[in-house]
Amino acid sequence: MTLHEFAVIEKFFKIIARSGDGVVLGPGDDCALLSVPPGHELCVSTDTLIEGVHFPSRSAAALVAQRTVAANLSDLAAMGAMPFACLLAMTLPAADETWLAAFSKRLSSLLDAAGLPLVGGNLSRSAPISLTMTVMGTVPAGSAVRRTGARQGDGIFVTGTLGDAREGLGRLLAGDRDGYLAERYANPPSRITVAHRLRDLASAMIDLSDGLAGDIVHIMEASGVGAEIRMDSLPLSNALIAQVGQQQAARMALFGGDDYELCFTAPMSRADAIQAIATETRTPITRIGRVTGERLRVIDLQGDPVEDLAGYQHF
Repeated sequence: MTLHEFAVIEKFFKIIARSGDGVVLGPGDDCALLSVPPGHELCVSTDTLIEGVHFPSRSAAALVAQRTVAANLSDLAAMGAMPFACLLAMTLPAADETWLAAFSKRLSSLLDAAGLPLVGGNLSRSAPISLTMTVMGTVPAGSAVRRTGARQGDGIFVTGTLGDAREGLGRLLAGDRDGYLAERYANPPSRITVAHRLRDLASAMIDLSDGLAGDIVHIMEASGVGAEIRMDSLPLSNALIAQVGQQQAARMALFGGDDYELCFTAPMSRADAIQAIATETRTPITRIGRVTGERLRVIDLQGDPVEDLAGYQHF
């Protein structure tokens, strides 16, 4: 017998709803009640992931849970926020108990690890699978890292390695589910800890979801600056270079999406402090360019400017 809406919630999601320090009332009423710590501001973001668009059709439930949480935590990291609470709205074509059990189990472990209590949501029937998570985080008042603070002369930095997820998606579609690159797509790293440490050093920050070339433009436009990026400075994994070669790997790092790494600007006087944080958090941080007074300029591996710099577009 097919489970109805409230039976699905009761069986697979109520058990993973947890209270946090700021949760006055969790799931079970028309609204959750939350209490923001004194002297803090609430950062709120929402992201929708759709089957066949943001993850391959018929993806394993664990992969869907991993990418849903990663995409949303990445937005909190980009503001330097610490996780506070989340909501989850799901549309599913059917109540597949095997899929739901695996999704719920992985979701529970991810939310536990992030310290992100699930305080409510919604469930409805439709195809394809669609998941909308709303995340909330807190920052001391006035300390959120915005996109508006980049200044000419700042360095441009990124965490981790870039381009892996783009090739990882191709590996998954080809049936390779166990390799390093496929794992980088399926289970992006959380940068919450390093972002929290960077909050007092970064002048502007954004998460890399649609590709470096497209996402850096958002900082430029918000801050009223330009940027110069050198492709020979982009951090590339050995696995990606071995798979596609240096030149194609650099292009994937520039244009590929879904890395969920952080790109930030900071005064060069803070470079040593930034590298100290990289060491302490065991998170690679690489300077890839500088903030300028002109438009975005990317220098390729041969020293020539790259002409077409369009990133991923949803429409």
